[in-house]
Amino acid sequence: MTRRYVGLLTLVAVTACLAVVGTLGGWFLADRGDSGPVDPTPSARVVATGAVGGPSTGSPTSGSPAAGASPGSPAAGRTYQLDQSVYSQSGLTVTLVSARTTGGKLRLNLTYRNGSPVPWPVSCPTAEVDRTSSEIVLADGRTVRPDSTWCTTTRPDESFTIAPGERVESWGVFPVVPESGSSFELTWYDFPTLDVRLR
Repeated sequence: MTRRYVGLLTLVAVTACLAVVGTLGGWFLADRGDSGPVDPTPSARVVATGAVGGPSTGSPTSGSPAAGASPGSPAAGRTYQLDQSVYSQSGLTVTLVSARTTGGKLRLNLTYRNGSPVPWPVSCPTAEVDRTSSEIVLADGRTVRPDSTWCTTTRPDESFTIAPGERVESWGVFPVVPESGSSFELTWYDFPTLDVRLR
């Protein structure tokens, strides 16, 4: 009888600990600064696990070539499969999946996955904060901020959670096209800076 209660108490303690870690982890990602509970967090669109494709909103980088462009021309665009880890901790992961260049713009596509047993709380900043929360630094030293992100387009200044087992799709569009083969640094909200090379 005692053994059953000890096992039950251990299970309750572990579950409570995971809930606290998940909640703190989510808000930690939402705001690592000292400015209080303001919001440089992931912009994301929730989709069911196993869902395929990007955001349903229109964007300058849909998959088809620009009108009148031949498939090999710069206006036709190019997709780079990247699959680089931006963040991974306690089952919560963010991956830079791909980049697409077209029409003088660079679109970065990211996926968030919640592989933990507890919800991951995140929030979209206000549109003004969102536009200054991410950037790329090109090889020549130029810093470029996004024209738009999923948050600024659909959910500015909203909080939500990523449920256990769910993934989310996110994106940012930058008004520049790095040269093929060149590298740049990506700062995506409060996540660690990532070196990216288009090849």
